[in-house]
This record gives sequence, structure tokens and C-alpha cells, in this order.
Amino acid sequence: MRDLLRILRDLQELDEDLYRVRRELEALPRERQEKRGAIDTQIGRKKELEAEVFRLRVQIKELEDGAKVRRQRIRQLETASGNTRADQALIAAYSHEIRNLKREISDGDEKGLQLVEKAEALELEAKKLSQEIEASEKVFAEFSANVDAELARAQARADTLGKERRERIGNQVPPDVLGTYDRLLEVRAGVALAALDNRTCQGCHIQVPTNIYVRLTKGRELVQCPKCQRILYTWD
Repeated sequence: MRDLLRILRDLQELDEDLYRVRRELEALPRERQEKRGAIDTQIGRKKELEAEVFRLRVQIKELEDGAKVRRQRIRQLETASGNTRADQALIAAYSHEIRNLKREISDGDEKGLQLVEKAEALELEAKKLSQEIEASEKVFAEFSANVDAELARAQARADTLGKERRERIGNQVPPDVLGTYDRLLEVRAGVALAALDNRTCQGCHIQVPTNIYVRLTKGRELVQCPKCQRILYTWD
């Protein structure tokens, strides 16, 4: 059993390195996706701004068209009023309608000016955002290329470690022990073994019962920590 523990300790050193590489392989794409997501959020905001500017420009055009129609109507009323000198009631009606049309034009012009100012402000914001997106895309392209290179290196390292791991295991580790060891690697973040120092598990730092220590020192069986379940060993 002591020889088996030595093999597992050697394997643990390799697996710690392997798990670091695997975490890197998981973290790098996640980091890239987060950065891509931030840029996509900017792009989404830019599209929203452009859509709002388009809507405002449509409103402005409608106000301009409405003002044009009202001015044409005013000219018609002024002409009709000039040709109707005797009918004072009709002239008064024309004058009243002209005043209302001019007021509507004035109100429309004021609203249109507000919409123009708002549209221009949004266009400026969209332009600034476009510049930020362009800069972000350049940085992201460089970052993404670096990620690809790092992933390639990490994958090559993982492949090498995986091959070395298989060679080390060979037929030296019984299947049941290897199964327990591999399961602990998964649930304990790549650390399946823990030293027992002064009856204290160095994995979870609890003091184990005396019988655990005695069983371990006898070296006849695989002994696990009663709390973290890591395979225990003592320093040689």
C-alpha cells in the first residue's frame, strides 16, 4: 500500500499541473466570450440609437410636411380673403383659420427644433460609440489571436500530460483505487490526496480520530479523511 501511495502522490503532482492547464482551457474561451459580449452590447446600443434617430427624423419630416401643407392653406386663405372684400364674416373666419394655422406651424417648428436637437445629440452619441466599437474590435482581434495561441499551447500541454498520465498509471493502480482517485480529483478541484501531519488533514485541516492515524501508519489499506474524503498519506 505504501508503494501505491507513492505512485498516487507522483500522479497527483502531474494531475495538479494537468488540472491547471484544463482550467486555463476553460477560462480563456469564457474570458473571450465575456469581452465579445461587452462589444456586442455596445453594438446593440448603437443600433438602438440609430433606430431612435431614424424615428425622430421621420417625425421631423412629418412636421415639415405638415407645415408645408399649412403654409399652402394660408396662402389660399389669404387669396380668398383678398377676393372677398364685402363679406366681413367670411373674412373673419379666414383670419381665424390663418391664425390657428400659423400657431400650429409655430408649435410644430418648436417641436421640430427640439426633435432635431435630440436627433443630433443621439447621432453624436452613436458616432462616439462607433469609434469606441472600432477601437474595441481592434483590441479584441488581438486578444482573440493571443487566446488562440494560448489555447493551442495549453492543449498541447494537456495532451502531453494526458499521455504521461496514462503511462504512469499503466497497470500499477488497481481500477477501484483509480476510480476513487479520479472521482476525488473531480469533486476536490484536482487535489485527491492530502498529507496527514500531526493527525491533521492538510486538505481540510481537521484533526482526524486516532484510529484513522493508526490505520494509515499500518499501511495495509487506503485511508480517506472522514470529512473531505481525500486519500491520506504521511510524509516519508
